[in-house]
Amino acid sequence: MKKVAIYICGEVSKRCTANGCLRAFNEVEDSFSIYEDEGCKLVAVNTCNGCDEKPLENLNVKIEKLQKADVDTIHLSSCLRSRCKHYEEYVNEFAKHFDVIGYTHGSKEGKKNNNINKSCINSKNK
Repeated sequence: MKKVAIYICGEVSKRCTANGCLRAFNEVEDSFSIYEDEGCKLVAVNTCNGCDEKPLENLNVKIEKLQKADVDTIHLSSCLRSRCKHYEEYVNEFAKHFDVIGYTHGSKEGKKNNNINKSCINSKNK
């Protein structure tokens, strides 16, 4: 069983309940459908620092805590993918330590053409 964390856009979290992310997780659909056979456990939900702050500041502290929780895979929220200019930086940083899924719910391809749309990026073993 995979241990999963969801990383959400800090700005969107000010007005969003993460219902879409959690619905997809609980229904094992959209990005979480990859766990249909193996199963997964949600062990963490966290937000970025927000657009007005240094986006990658304290990310190493969060990564350490996620590692202590034995997280295997980080799902970056669909709102982070569609709105964040630092999306690729998050993908690259998290991929050093975890499998990274580039969205949570909705279309695998996303609404923007300039996002990383791979369903899974794994560079932790490189």
